[in-house]
Amino acid sequence: MNALTQPIRVIYNTREKGYRAKTWLAYLAVFTLLAGDAVRYTVGWYGWGAVLATIAIGSFTLLFKGDPISTLKIVPWPLTALLGYMLISTLWSAYPGFTLLATLSQVLTTGFGLFMVSQFSWRHLLRVFANVVRFILISSFIFEFIAAAIVRGPIAPIFKNYEGDKPPAAAFYWTGGHLFDGERIQGIGGNSNLLAFAAMIGLVVFAVEYAIIATNRPLSAVSAALALIAVVLAKSAGIGFALAAVAAAALVSIAAEGKDRDTRHRYYRVAWAVSGTMAAIVLAFRAQVFEFFGKSPDMTGRSGIWKLVLGLIEQKPIQGWGWISHWVPGVKPFEGLVVIKNVPYYQAHNAYLDVTMQLGLIGLALFLTLLLLTFIKLWRLAVRHTSALYLWPILLFMGLLVWSLTESRMLIEIGWVLLVIFAVKVNEPEEFLEPRGRSPKRARLLARGPLRSRLLQRKDR
Repeated sequence: MNALTQPIRVIYNTREKGYRAKTWLAYLAVFTLLAGDAVRYTVGWYGWGAVLATIAIGSFTLLFKGDPISTLKIVPWPLTALLGYMLISTLWSAYPGFTLLATLSQVLTTGFGLFMVSQFSWRHLLRVFANVVRFILISSFIFEFIAAAIVRGPIAPIFKNYEGDKPPAAAFYWTGGHLFDGERIQGIGGNSNLLAFAAMIGLVVFAVEYAIIATNRPLSAVSAALALIAVVLAKSAGIGFALAAVAAAALVSIAAEGKDRDTRHRYYRVAWAVSGTMAAIVLAFRAQVFEFFGKSPDMTGRSGIWKLVLGLIEQKPIQGWGWISHWVPGVKPFEGLVVIKNVPYYQAHNAYLDVTMQLGLIGLALFLTLLLLTFIKLWRLAVRHTSALYLWPILLFMGLLVWSLTESRMLIEIGWVLLVIFAVKVNEPEEFLEPRGRSPKRARLLARGPLRSRLLQRKDR
């Protein structure tokens, strides 16, 4: 190891006032928003509501005890405009009461995201997400083992999400107990796609955690292995495509650092060309590709859902039907709109179509502007800073963008929180960032000395 490849060591100030309170609140909230069904199935909807109320009160209290003005000043205008347009859509909404409630929920979720921005550094945020995902993965495998080896069958929720004594379809079970039979596992969150999404987050944050020596390296390596196994067993095609985008973004961003403008842009052109070619190949051979993931060529009914949503968009293309976030059961035109194998679906399974259907082309323009500005700033941060720490925001953001082609989760819960964190925190002044090194990050990532060193194996606090 030499001065050029010596990792920069940053230690948390665990003695700062309120450190434990804000950290444990963040743990509780991230778990609740990432594995919400685990909470709802365990304590019911009222218990889940009580947990959300606790999170909202705690996060807003700590946010306003700090310096909220500084955080509010860096909120990008497309985010503010989008939230305002959600509220304005009440005027023409087909379900104005639910639009008001959905907008309030969106504001509260945004408030938690702003709390995370104001109270945590990028490094501390990495640690929060890494520890929560680690807990979700470990508890998911324990839960699936109990279902498969001890119960030897599906496990129903403690608080039922259906009527009657028996679930009307397999999707209503907490888990099907498929750990050993090759079928998709669902994990503690009760949803294969969300388990795969949590695992994707894990793969990114554990890899960065390992690279910056933020914790014990064997723990990071084992955690990454668990995340990879979870991705394989959850069998989510959408996450598979998202991980391909994450890998491409990692490769290009690391290679582009320190290069002149022409070289960087040449890398980008090649990356876009390869990505476009791969997308065309997947589209042409979609039956074989989706069969590999255990899916039908229409991505398990998604093409049918998209056609129905496009039909709604055609009816109100400019202003949309009104903001509702996750579709509410019993509300027209969503009730009974999508039912597959006795299971009703309450999302468009495409965040971009969902925004267009609810907020029209104007809302979509605001949403895409927010995504584009956030991408550009996160990319610049990842490429220009020498620390691998600043890779995880752009890599997760890329994964979220691609996953949102088959899921609408970016609009709710942890998906929206991640979007808010990335969109706002990337606007912080440069002095908030950690010191730059004297060599590009790839020099430290590829140097064998730092990878074997035991000098910096102690945990950051």
